[in-house]
Amino acid sequence: MKAILYNSAGALRLIDDVEIPSISSEQILVKVVACGVNRLDLLQKAGRYPPPQGESTILGVEVSGYVHDIGDKAAAASGLKVGDGVCALVGGGGYAGYCVVPWETTVLIPNGISVLDAAGIPEAYLTAYSALMWSARMRQGESVMIHAGASGVGTAAALIAKATGSSQIFVTSGSDAKLEACSKLVNGDIHCINYKVKNFADEVLKATNGRGVDIIVDFVGASYWEKNLRSIALDGRIVLLGLLGGAVTECGFDMGTILRKRVSLVASTLRSRSLSYKAELCREFKEKAFPLFTSGILKPVIDKVYVIEEVEAAHERMGSNQNVGKILLTL
Repeated sequence: MKAILYNSAGALRLIDDVEIPSISSEQILVKVVACGVNRLDLLQKAGRYPPPQGESTILGVEVSGYVHDIGDKAAAASGLKVGDGVCALVGGGGYAGYCVVPWETTVLIPNGISVLDAAGIPEAYLTAYSALMWSARMRQGESVMIHAGASGVGTAAALIAKATGSSQIFVTSGSDAKLEACSKLVNGDIHCINYKVKNFADEVLKATNGRGVDIIVDFVGASYWEKNLRSIALDGRIVLLGLLGGAVTECGFDMGTILRKRVSLVASTLRSRSLSYKAELCREFKEKAFPLFTSGILKPVIDKVYVIEEVEAAHERMGSNQNVGKILLTL
């Protein structure tokens, strides 16, 4: 099969004769149609985000395609069969013609979603759902600010927040074009803030009459810390998903504000979670969110599709923050 491998310097290369992996009785072999490109792929090839123990070292944590083979226990537990169109969250191995996936994190593609576009669902939507509904315990009528609002997870979070009945949705980005795309995505029902032009804390406090937002979903970290504390409401929750802006704050860790506002800070990653966590997350997401894909309330937001031979261009687009939504690779 074809697969993308990388060396110690992070250079990618396409190999045509990689052996197709075998499966256990509890696994599924998917013939991959498309895989999602994620920032963690760039970190992994740079040696900064190794795959969990026992997972494939091939890049790629989400795929869509068709069931090519399925173990007896996986078939009995999942109800899936050879030929079914599925999308799956995996620990690695997505940048390849065939990918071994756990049955627990593999689901039939929702009605109305193409097999190609379905590759844009697992990582983005499960991360966003976990952040909002599990980590932040979001309730109807609460307000939320989503940093990196045009990213795959950011666009998914905005759509989930709207579907959940958020009272106010704020997104930040350094590009007016990206912010316009975010606004169109939710039919204008959103506050868009260009952080390069305006102080997002000032804008949030102005729009909320000084109250702040109930939830902040943050991929940036240290450089946003002080403004996040200004932006968060009493009893607010900050969910930290990344450290694009560094891990160490310049202003010091302001425990006084956290105590005064009763702020909860929750850090979350998905790839390193246990299979049981991912399985329960997939089960709940399928039950509660898949009907919203069928009705069109939720949808995979696809930025650009590359063929596997163009993987370097896909990584360049991701690395230079050009994307709005998901970048996909087709096999």
